[in-house]
Amino acid sequence: MKTIVSIFFTVIMTTACLVANAQWYRPYPYGYDNGYQRLQRNMERGQNNNDQYAYTRYSNSNFLLNLNYGISQPLGTLKDYANHTSFAGWNASLLYQINPKIAAGLRAGYYSYYQKIPRQIYHQGYTDISAVQSHTLQFIPVQPTILYTPGGDKPGIQPYAGLGIGAAFVNYQKYWGEFVDSKNKMSFSVSPMAGIHIPFGKTSPLKFNVGVKYNYVPFTYNEIHNISTVEADLGLSIHLR
Repeated sequence: MKTIVSIFFTVIMTTACLVANAQWYRPYPYGYDNGYQRLQRNMERGQNNNDQYAYTRYSNSNFLLNLNYGISQPLGTLKDYANHTSFAGWNASLLYQINPKIAAGLRAGYYSYYQKIPRQIYHQGYTDISAVQSHTLQFIPVQPTILYTPGGDKPGIQPYAGLGIGAAFVNYQKYWGEFVDSKNKMSFSVSPMAGIHIPFGKTSPLKFNVGVKYNYVPFTYNEIHNISTVEADLGLSIHLR
């Protein structure tokens, strides 16, 4: 499962980069009154063209694709269940640029947590069980998401804040040796987030993304009472036509 997800995420990122690169090297922008023509008129009028050129590049891009690798730390009772930092996470979002400051769309992700506990004797009622326990949990959030960038389409490093509210599929599995106690459930999820976008160049459609996110899922089963994690995201933001 982890291998398939990793391959799928790699294919998506590679394809998106190739598409963005192809758009970036388009020699002659098209359209009746496109940004290139507006830039020419502004240059002829002697206006400062730095912000105009940045606006021109992004005004042709209505969609924003974010691809991130996520490193997450479990909190609360999830940390008691599987206390290791997870390096098996990713998330992707496709957002529509409503205006230079606000984008909205859909985000999906995948997160996995695992811990193996050495053999112990567990007291279950009147029975003693000797077993090696393996704890696993995965959750897959799918959330309508809104992103706010205070600086709009100005050039340079831009901070952002966002919020995703939707659903998450949770897969809980606790192994007692070869026996498993499992629970699958679809639950509500919410994820506030913040970070910065760092452009590769003044007119590049690619930006490096660094962000933090808090994930909350009200899933309760056995020793877990609500799932909460804090996550660090590293990835790319790509403007698409």
